[in-house]
Amino acid sequence: MKRGLKTLIGKVRVVGCVSLAAVMMLTLIACGAEKEATPAGTDSEQQEETVTEDMTQVSSSETDEGSGTDVTGVDKNEASKEDKDGKEDVTADKSEAIDGNAAGDDKKDTSTATTPAVTDEKKELAYNESDIKAFDVTKTMYATKKINIRKGPSTDFESVGMLKEGEAIEAIGQDKDGWYEVKYKDQVVFASNLYLTDTEPVAAVPDAAAAAAVPAADTNAATQQTAAPAAVPKIVAAPAGVLIIGDSRCVMMRDAVGGGGVSWICQESMGYNWLVNTAIPRADEIVGKGTKVVIALGVNDTGNVNNYAALIDAKAAEWAARGAKTYYVSVNPVWENPYVTEEQVEVFNNSIVGQLVGVKWIDTFSYLMGSSYRLVDGLHYDDETSARIFQAIIASL
Repeated sequence: MKRGLKTLIGKVRVVGCVSLAAVMMLTLIACGAEKEATPAGTDSEQQEETVTEDMTQVSSSETDEGSGTDVTGVDKNEASKEDKDGKEDVTADKSEAIDGNAAGDDKKDTSTATTPAVTDEKKELAYNESDIKAFDVTKTMYATKKINIRKGPSTDFESVGMLKEGEAIEAIGQDKDGWYEVKYKDQVVFASNLYLTDTEPVAAVPDAAAAAAVPAADTNAATQQTAAPAAVPKIVAAPAGVLIIGDSRCVMMRDAVGGGGVSWICQESMGYNWLVNTAIPRADEIVGKGTKVVIALGVNDTGNVNNYAALIDAKAAEWAARGAKTYYVSVNPVWENPYVTEEQVEVFNNSIVGQLVGVKWIDTFSYLMGSSYRLVDGLHYDDETSARIFQAIIASL
């Protein structure tokens, strides 16, 4: 009985399980039919779809990669487009940054472009007009080479023009550093004293008068002059008694006395080298019997004192053989200037006087110190003082 009951219960369980399984299958079929019959779009059904489809997302994702649509239903092309748009925005931002840099560069360029204006402002320098000494009489100066004309008395000032070699210009004053204040195309400007001279350039011509002026007794000198006539500037007429060789102080002395009836070989800013290479060769052509050669140099290069002494001693001996006499004029007093000091002048005079042999010393330095004198720029004398120096030299011959 019990065994039969257990068997029956077992069969009932089997049937019950089958029935339960059948019921569940029917339920699922009914739900599926209801789903197909019911329009999609409700929130609850979408949630059920999501739950139902969760199990298939992996495989669906793999399938949808090829179709361009992901599991969320978003078109990947659209997403790619959005990503691309995002990248384009970044690129645009970078482009704006570059433009910003370019704008910065433009600012730099603008700053650079204004640099010349700053330079021009530097060129517009000012100079102290009180440093300019006006001449009582305008002087005609000549360029010894091609030079610039500038707005002020130094090379720091802007150039406003140019003079050709030999071109004349009117000087109306002089700066403390030597630069000439000149008139140029209705402007008052400046030119360097290093390249201006008051000696007018002339074409080289035979000086027949020099040979004719040699005394008949000096036949050898006369023959030399005739065979090789000298080519010298008109300013020199020798051997008409006295020949003065010197620098700018001699130029001013010559002008102050109107030539004074003597011959001159003089040029501004000159010294020992000019004496060797220019002045003595000219003098050699005209020095003869009875010539009195007066040399007044040294203020521009006091350091050459020993060279001056050796050269002048040698030339004095040579000219003495021709019947000429040689004189040396002391370097005269100076005042405050950028070129030479009073102490340097005194050392030069004290040194050279002890080295000269066969040369007569003319001490105009002591003469001026014992009387009076007037300097117009610390280095050059006014006409009255220059005339007195000339008279003292002539009186010493």
